[in-house]
Amino acid sequence: MTPFPAPRATAAPVARAGTPAGTAECHIWSLPPLPRPTHWFGLLDTTERTRCSSFAHELDLARFVTGRTLAKTALSLLVGTGPEAIRLHTRCPGCGGPHGKPHAVGAAAGWELSISHSGDVVAVAIARGSPLGLDVERYEVWHGPGLPPEYELVLTDAERAAVEELPPQRRARACLTYWTRKEAVLKATGDGLNTPMTDFTLSAPHEPPALLRWHRPGASGPVPAMADVALGDGYHGAVAVLGAETVLPTVHSGAELPLPARPAVRHRAAGEPVRVVATEPPVPSRTERARAPAGTPH
Repeated sequence: MTPFPAPRATAAPVARAGTPAGTAECHIWSLPPLPRPTHWFGLLDTTERTRCSSFAHELDLARFVTGRTLAKTALSLLVGTGPEAIRLHTRCPGCGGPHGKPHAVGAAAGWELSISHSGDVVAVAIARGSPLGLDVERYEVWHGPGLPPEYELVLTDAERAAVEELPPQRRARACLTYWTRKEAVLKATGDGLNTPMTDFTLSAPHEPPALLRWHRPGASGPVPAMADVALGDGYHGAVAVLGAETVLPTVHSGAELPLPARPAVRHRAAGEPVRVVATEPPVPSRTERARAPAGTPH
């Protein structure tokens, strides 16, 4: 049984009346990973299906396919076309490979998006003309002494001091709040983990999210508008938008989107992979991502 309603006409989100100048509106949809991800290959282009062949684990494949399906269906709702007409282009600024932050081209040109996943949540954030980054992370209980080790490469001295002022039972969640806010910023800028998270300091986790200062020698970075996002119990989420003073996120249920029941798969190009093969390791943990010398957004 499919968890989605049959395709139907759905009204696109309407801009809020009286939105102040300098405020970016951001729409967010989320879903659990789609079952039988190969059934949705009809919405993927040749490059995306080729990338699918690199995933060693079914869950990693399902998250990738769900992210692309969710993004294309949401964008089609916003621009008034079918999801088959939406194209997403990705190119790593470091190596030039077909991964990194996706950009809408063609019918959806001018819309910016960011995709994130963790646990059983896959989410996409979309804004008109404002580069943005979305991050969602599942909270994992920490039973060890001190702080979870991955945050040693995330927190600045000021942020660590803010965390250590909190009761011990609140510190791990406070660290995760820092993580999601910081990764949202780096996705918005397109840097991914090429930029260390300690290059900038954020406001305390119990305060409204804000970028206080950059620590780059002789230079400063962008100061995005930020907001925390609730995407389910046990998850922390945040969105950052460039070129705005404030951001107003609206969270929608992905189950409300008119996903096609099963898109027809396009004809395969010669030599295009048709099955999943074990050529890529599992999605890295937060510790592995924090220690990586470089990285790219989803």
